[in-house]
Amino acid sequence: MEKLATLAVHAGSPEGANAPLTTPIVQSTTFRFESAAAVQEYQRGKSGLYMYSRDENPTVRAAEQAVAQLEGGEDCVLFGSGMGAMTSALMAQLSAGDTAIAATTLYGGTYKLLRDVLSRFGVKSRLAEPEGLVDAIRDGGAKVCVFESPTNPTLRVLDIAAVAKACRAAGVVSLIDSTFAPPLVQRPLQLGVDLVMHSATKYLNGHSDHLCGAIVGSAARVEPIRLLSHKLGASLDAQVAYDLLRGLKTFAVRMERHSSNALAVARWLEEQPAVKRVWYPGLKSHPEHALAARQMNGFGGMVTFSVGTKEGAFRFWDRLKLVARAASLGGTETLTSLPILFSHTGYSPEELRRAGVDEGMVRMSVGLEDAGDLIDDLRQALE
Repeated sequence: MEKLATLAVHAGSPEGANAPLTTPIVQSTTFRFESAAAVQEYQRGKSGLYMYSRDENPTVRAAEQAVAQLEGGEDCVLFGSGMGAMTSALMAQLSAGDTAIAATTLYGGTYKLLRDVLSRFGVKSRLAEPEGLVDAIRDGGAKVCVFESPTNPTLRVLDIAAVAKACRAAGVVSLIDSTFAPPLVQRPLQLGVDLVMHSATKYLNGHSDHLCGAIVGSAARVEPIRLLSHKLGASLDAQVAYDLLRGLKTFAVRMERHSSNALAVARWLEEQPAVKRVWYPGLKSHPEHALAARQMNGFGGMVTFSVGTKEGAFRFWDRLKLVARAASLGGTETLTSLPILFSHTGYSPEELRRAGVDEGMVRMSVGLEDAGDLIDDLRQALE
């Protein structure tokens, strides 16, 4: 943990005897070449040469290297959003007629990408319950397995090493969305996963002011995704890359506060009669608490709970004062959303059931405020 905290502060910093302390923003769309021979060197992949910022940019490259270091991967490619990253990663693996295995407990955007978009191009999807995912992989016939741990919004914890092992044995590419558990909390590549995706909009940037997505893995796995990204154009702006690097400098201390606040809030919620159930991996009541304690370095800043009914959830949500009613997560402020109105809108009742989402569910991204102040607001809203 300490080594990663130091790495987060210094990741992406320029080197040299008189180098600037922070990475400069190269706010240029294009770059000069001194000769035709130099262009040919660039086309052969010579490091340090740039042509057009849709394809590569020095500031963006510094941010990619920083995220790769934190995640323990050989390479990283950044995108203009998390969905840009997920779309590119899946399209790089799948062609018409191929099958993707997906856990039923997925972020709504990823599920709808598979259901509504990739299906139009002949890509098939096979859903499996989290506890049956390994068996579904062993059944064969798939090219890629996409899953989350912890899951959004139900905070289920999957055995990442077991999923990765099953994928390797079956020749399936494993792709995990680890947005809820960024590098200081969890490092899936060390557990055998092929590719890690982050919505870097969330904890990595940490300030709710920029969209960004990341794919991390071995150079061999990442390079095809990078080349595809050049064609799709979901590139990251240099200013956003700079702010991502700035956010990483406080990443470790932010995650410590997110996690400690979340545990305090979860414990309090679990004691409230108006709350029917609380999902947080750090609680002993969580069904995968032991697994989470084994494969994670902390339990993160996300807490989900249910007040039982849609009407109750709406009343509670409308009464919040300090806690914001907003989509997204991972910023300094505490945010709450109702999955049936946000990430899982448009789901049928059966799809909600399979995803483990009930109408009284509230998803909370616990921020950096005083935990007592947050609990006071939750108390008055529940009352």
